[in-house]
Amino acid sequence: MKKTAVIIGILAVIGLGAFAYLGGFEEVPIEVKPSEDIRLYGLTYRGTPQDERLRETFEQIEALKEANPEAVMHTIYFIEPAGKLDTMQVFVGLDRLVSGSEDFLQEKVIAADRVLVADIQINKLVMPRPERIKGLLIDFAEEQDLRLQGLFIDRLLAEDHVQVLAPLKE
Repeated sequence: MKKTAVIIGILAVIGLGAFAYLGGFEEVPIEVKPSEDIRLYGLTYRGTPQDERLRETFEQIEALKEANPEAVMHTIYFIEPAGKLDTMQVFVGLDRLVSGSEDFLQEKVIAADRVLVADIQINKLVMPRPERIKGLLIDFAEEQDLRLQGLFIDRLLAEDHVQVLAPLKE
């Protein structure tokens, strides 16, 4: 019994050390930044998270990104699923229009003079959950007496670097 408790304690210390090493305890910086209207070009998927069309939607946009490496992928979850069989709606797009894709991509324009930006540079293994980041942005907006539009745009800069943009109402 005592031996088991010691082993569990050692594993807990190792786990916490690895979590800290990977950046799990890092603060998420949030700033108010000026912005121009956000223009994105992409596809909207509506269905369940397990549907093959979701993967295909991401693959189509990733292929366009490969053809245009300067473009940055963005996602906007309009309806987030609570479970595997729930309906979701997500827009997956790029911040640049790729030549030849004009015929099948949708253009989304989000009017914004200012945005809140949560800049997350943490190993993907300990990346905070989207609900936590949204909560931090909402709390920050309330503390600063700012009004959010209600959209949260994930800007996927790298595997371990995501910015979450929250456009402000003026």
